[in-house]
Amino acid sequence: MCWKDDSTPTQMSLSELLPSKKEFYRLARELNDFGLEHHIAGVYDKALLGYQEAVRIRMIALKFESYKLADIADLSDASVKERCKTVRVQREELALNTADQQTQIPPLDLYHRSKSRSTCDHCSVKIEKPIRSATWMDEEESKYIDPAITLYNIGLVYQKSDRPTKATQLFSMALRVLPQASHPPLGALILYSSAQALYQAGDLKHAAHDLSQLIYTYSATVASGTSYPGDIVGLNLASAIALLGRIHFESKDFDRAAELCQEVLHLRCSVLGRRHIDTAAASYNLALVWAETGRIECIQESISLAKISLHIFISHKQASQSSAVQTSNIIQVLLTLGGLYFRDESFANATHCLNKALQLARKVASEHPSDPAKLVDVADLLFMLAQISHRQGHSFAALELYHESLQVERVFGEEHKEMALVLFSLGQIYHEVGDLGRAFEYQEHVLQLSRRHLGEQGEFLASVLTIIGNIQNERGNTEDAMARFAESERIMVQVRQPQSVENSPISLISLLGIAHNSQAIADLFQNHEIEFHPAAAAA
Repeated sequence: MCWKDDSTPTQMSLSELLPSKKEFYRLARELNDFGLEHHIAGVYDKALLGYQEAVRIRMIALKFESYKLADIADLSDASVKERCKTVRVQREELALNTADQQTQIPPLDLYHRSKSRSTCDHCSVKIEKPIRSATWMDEEESKYIDPAITLYNIGLVYQKSDRPTKATQLFSMALRVLPQASHPPLGALILYSSAQALYQAGDLKHAAHDLSQLIYTYSATVASGTSYPGDIVGLNLASAIALLGRIHFESKDFDRAAELCQEVLHLRCSVLGRRHIDTAAASYNLALVWAETGRIECIQESISLAKISLHIFISHKQASQSSAVQTSNIIQVLLTLGGLYFRDESFANATHCLNKALQLARKVASEHPSDPAKLVDVADLLFMLAQISHRQGHSFAALELYHESLQVERVFGEEHKEMALVLFSLGQIYHEVGDLGRAFEYQEHVLQLSRRHLGEQGEFLASVLTIIGNIQNERGNTEDAMARFAESERIMVQVRQPQSVENSPISLISLLGIAHNSQAIADLFQNHEIEFHPAAAAA
């Protein structure tokens, strides 16, 4: 670079030797797309480096526009062009090397059962793909679009790296950079990813706000006649509604969730057809939402929808090794379907579904012997099968299944909620068959776990104390029985302050025996998601 004697470059020499703004924009584009190739390949640290350098180059271009030439005097036209050429070659080589790699298949958009711990029930949000630079535009025209794209891509990296809060910050920056209404599809995509990240971060309120804004935008586009549900706008609208439905579902607003799920199912049927796996996912979600409403009239419709989804998932799984349908998805649907049949008292169908799911779950667990989490489904399915046997009066078959479930639960330790539920159920059956010693042993263990995890208060703790009191009374340990009843009574007086002791259901139970108030206790236990069998207490 030529300099005057006073070391101040002339305007003529700068204009001749500094790169043009277009060269800066061209290099930034190459760097964005270079980062994108690493992004697609799953090399996120190198993707970030490419994206961040693209941002830096664009900042330099802005300084160039502001005539802050002293800040960029160390960059020559030749060096920028050489860097651009090098990056382009590296990007093309990387694209060739990764062309044969199998594309990662996004998870199915399935809702998950309330309070489930199943390995197939962990929330899986379909993270969007990164975007290439706006090469269809002139560099000058795209000077605001491309920065938004790069910031969006950086946000996707953070989202993929389980840093949703950081991702939302990048998405917000991208939206601020993008001129309002300059590119509606890009703005809508960024807003959708922002809602996803907010959802992942647990900020359901702001996620729902973004989704509502997005749904309004998409709906207005469809209504305007410039687009229609048969194109990508219809599918994007369905995805936004589906995520909003998931938020309402997890917030236990089941009626609103059901309305949204019906909209998604209608859109996907219109766009994709009834046999598409995304339509099947929408059918399953609606079935699950209806089931969670607890309305008896919804059970048969839920069963029909779940069966349709199951058949489509199995067909797709069998047809292609690279199907988006995973074995865990089929286990999930079978488990839900089995639960629906159980509530409908169609025990043969429930047992069939749950045994099929158990077979698959055991296969998955055997293929991953070093991953104890794969046993969660096995334990849960054994527990549900035991409940069915117990409901049908097959006490000894239920005992065997509960003990199997207990053995699997011990893999996860002795101090968790599900262990207490299995122990409680075993205590019920031993009480039912007259083995009072074992019934006492298991219920006493449940009591200890309840005290540790729930504290010294609460209806469930009082209920367990009452059951133990009845067992002790039947064993002839009257003094201990009365002590248990008294403690139960004390807890319930605190829980239900407005009620008098004489009118307390627990007081009646302690005096007359649990058989006279079995329905009250059944309702109480169902509130705690515990299956109660009055015959066990009356034995």
